[in-house]
Amino acid sequence: MRRFWMMLSILAVLLLAGCGDNGPLNGAGGQASEATAQRLAEATQPVSEASGSPVSVPSSAQETATPQMAEAVAYMREIAFDIDAIADPIVNDEIKASLKDALEGIVNEDQEQFNGAFTTQELAQANEYGFKTGGGIIFTGVDYISNQPEGRVVMNVNYNWITADGEEREDSPNYWFMQSKEGKWGLVTID
Repeated sequence: MRRFWMMLSILAVLLLAGCGDNGPLNGAGGQASEATAQRLAEATQPVSEASGSPVSVPSSAQETATPQMAEAVAYMREIAFDIDAIADPIVNDEIKASLKDALEGIVNEDQEQFNGAFTTQELAQANEYGFKTGGGIIFTGVDYISNQPEGRVVMNVNYNWITADGEEREDSPNYWFMQSKEGKWGLVTID
């Protein structure tokens, strides 16, 4: 188990070293910054749900760890950029509020809040695959913000995800926004 955590930490450092820091895009911090790199490194460290402190387990105890101890470990879940600081003029306050609801719903593992970001319940149900639970997730920024035909706005949302079984993934899905029939902007799909 100790070897696993060491390898995971080394993998995280190598992955972050290869990413580089290309600076903020559209005022939202498109690539991982040093602070985000630190948060990702901390996210690989198990945290006690009771105290919120990193778990330090001696090597002999790791070999005899119980399933109950594994259940007591939680990973960091956060939005590591300021959604309100997105400076692109096509991203209005309603789009920012919808994005914030979706990401906070994922971070808080709150399905109802996540679904509330969509313009309709049908669209929310069709996009439930975008709702990530278990493990750790750090949203690192947005990039590629574009105004599409038929009044759609699309942006890439970048995140690092550590699954409940410890696998690390990096992704940048497109979040699509449109106005509802009532004229309010909201999320319509994630792809």
